[in-house]
Amino acid sequence: MTGLVLTPRGAFEARVDLSGVLPSVEGDLAKLKIGYGAARAELGELFDVSGAADGRLTIESGGAQLDRVGAGLSSGEIVVKGDVGHQVGQRQSGGVIVVKGSAGDYAASELSGGKIAVAGDVGARLGAAGDGAKRGMSGGVVVIGGSAGARAGERLRGGVVLIEGDAAEGAGTSMIAGTLAVMGRLGRHAGRGMKRGTLFVSSPEELASGFADAGEHDLVMLRVLARRSHELAHLFGGRTRARRFAGDLTLGGKGEALILSR
Repeated sequence: MTGLVLTPRGAFEARVDLSGVLPSVEGDLAKLKIGYGAARAELGELFDVSGAADGRLTIESGGAQLDRVGAGLSSGEIVVKGDVGHQVGQRQSGGVIVVKGSAGDYAASELSGGKIAVAGDVGARLGAAGDGAKRGMSGGVVVIGGSAGARAGERLRGGVVLIEGDAAEGAGTSMIAGTLAVMGRLGRHAGRGMKRGTLFVSSPEELASGFADAGEHDLVMLRVLARRSHELAHLFGGRTRARRFAGDLTLGGKGEALILSR
């Protein structure tokens, strides 16, 4: 399956808004109007468009100026051979986005379904609520191969986010539900304002002050999560015991941070 292929015609002089550029788009994709800085341009003016629509879209050379890649995706696959800018997968409800480089701020913002895999780092507010929204990501799976900026998983209300690297300050801020796993180092104040949901972290040292040690437990729910998500199954490695911290108790929160037993 080759699908549609976008190849930049040259260096971009402004930010490019790729909202609406999806594998399922009908008609002549090259004629589609997209945002280019403060103006609009036809996609074919900025990219060479080749191939045929079959559910797959490839961007041959990415860049940090390419914003909203895969925004609103409901089916199919988008592959970016390089970096992307802000809001990759914004309000995605299905399908798969693969970024072979890094991504900017608000990656997976308000994601409700599907999967996003970013090989490198992401900016601030991964999976968070966008401008004017009250709740962040509510479903789907996000896997980050590198590290994440500040407030990853802010207002998370569902789905699974796995960060294989580090997470900066405020990971899991005001979480409502869902699962956020950080395999690397954790920044300060993780889980601050957390109401419900689960954090998987390597150490409790940077948790917000409202978390209390609830001891070590054999948790059946780890087996359930492993069955539902092969990404988490890989993280657990068959382990079912974890040291549990409850919080954020300063706000009456009923969330938890789990440190897997070795």
